[in-house]
Amino acid sequence: MRKLTKPHTRWLLALGLLLALGLLGAASRVEASDGMRGDRCVVAEDEYIVEDFYFLCRILEVRGTIDGDLLGIGSEVQILPTGTVTGDIWFAGGRLRVEGTVGDDIHFAGVSVLISDKAHILGDRTDLVALALNVEIMLDAYLPGDLLVYGYQIEVNGVVGGDIDFGGESLTIRGRVGGQIDASVGDWRRDADLPGLPLYNVSFNDPGLIIAEDAFIGGDVNYQAPSRRPIPPGVVQGRIRYEAVISQPDITNIGEADAAARARLLRDYASRVLRDAITLALIGAPLLLLWPDFITQPAQYVRRRTIPAVGWGLVAFMLAFPFSLILIVLSLIVLALLLTISLEQLAIFAGAGMLIGNLAFIAGFGFLLLFMGRVVVSFAIGYLVYRFAFPRPDRSALRRALWALAVGVLVYAMLTNVPLPPLGLILELVTALAGVGAVAMFLRVWFYNVRAAEATPATAAPLPSEPAPVPSFADEYASLPGMDNLPEGFTGFDDD
Repeated sequence: MRKLTKPHTRWLLALGLLLALGLLGAASRVEASDGMRGDRCVVAEDEYIVEDFYFLCRILEVRGTIDGDLLGIGSEVQILPTGTVTGDIWFAGGRLRVEGTVGDDIHFAGVSVLISDKAHILGDRTDLVALALNVEIMLDAYLPGDLLVYGYQIEVNGVVGGDIDFGGESLTIRGRVGGQIDASVGDWRRDADLPGLPLYNVSFNDPGLIIAEDAFIGGDVNYQAPSRRPIPPGVVQGRIRYEAVISQPDITNIGEADAAARARLLRDYASRVLRDAITLALIGAPLLLLWPDFITQPAQYVRRRTIPAVGWGLVAFMLAFPFSLILIVLSLIVLALLLTISLEQLAIFAGAGMLIGNLAFIAGFGFLLLFMGRVVVSFAIGYLVYRFAFPRPDRSALRRALWALAVGVLVYAMLTNVPLPPLGLILELVTALAGVGAVAMFLRVWFYNVRAAEATPATAAPLPSEPAPVPSFADEYASLPGMDNLPEGFTGFDDD
């Protein structure tokens, strides 16, 4: 399997896994008869299912045989010792525990995946690919192929027959690795300082690369970390290559630092806050001038419908990748047809146009995820602060919005750049999803309104299926106490 040795290529692994998992929902609708849905689902020991099996269950227990792939979403999946899955496993959810027989690769996105010593994984190159907080190869367990993980930690107490490629914080090797290790880990001088997850029986190890004295690694060890940690002699059969990386600032260690380090930490924090605030303000201000509803309305969704906004953002994130893939495949098919019928000049122009279109879609969604979602959340935060600080409304809606944006981007940048690595990452992820989801909800309402305006007269009632819009930024100010029963056209008293 091709090695993913750089952080940005590991992101491709994560995105590819999410792409495949994003297709589960569509697939389960097509093959809904070949699966289960419910709270607790069980494939009985005497059952033999000769097709791919789809599920949407809180808990799934596989005691029988699935002669095909296992695909679905849930809180926990257990492949018990009597259970068999002859194909791939594609699972997104809480915890996956493998104690039975698996015939092909395992793909997982969630909290924790455990390969038990009772597991029987067939094939010489069966891999485990995971986007997870915790991955554990238990004592006496055997994974024949490669282990590719992007998450927080890996524990290898058993045997991995192939290579390990890891991007995260903690990698512990107490067993045997047949191939080489490529890893990016945290600073072993820091403590984990993270609470465990009792629901999934997960406790977090300290960061760094930990290789026990009785471990065995058949190939090279290539790792990136803020500091080098000694590796016991004779354990690694190949070469050891270490690359130093700059550790993310952590305010919890400021008491152990000298005055110069504290000053540098505060200076770096201030520069990051200023950089992010300016970037978001430069994006948000022109939009408030050109299309204010594109920011103000999604901000209201973030405030009033936070959970649905995050859900819509997650759906948009998962569907963007399969849609991009479909666009690319269709473009290649069109180009192939044009070249087949000898329309080379048309193929050149069509290829250029489709390339621009595909890049525009990918860049547009990247802009929404990386910038626009954060601008929307920043405006929502600034709106709350501004409304509390200045309860008397300003007569200029644009001036109100710009002040709210200015306050919001500053507060948002201060919160997301706090030198506490887990906090900043979680805040940025959740707020980006909430912002993108709010924009998707706004565009959905906007589309319904445009369609209703074209299909019905201006005086007709709205369509029954039309989503109800939330109050606008200006409307909410107008509903404040003392703002009703005023003469028509009254906007306030002059300053003089």
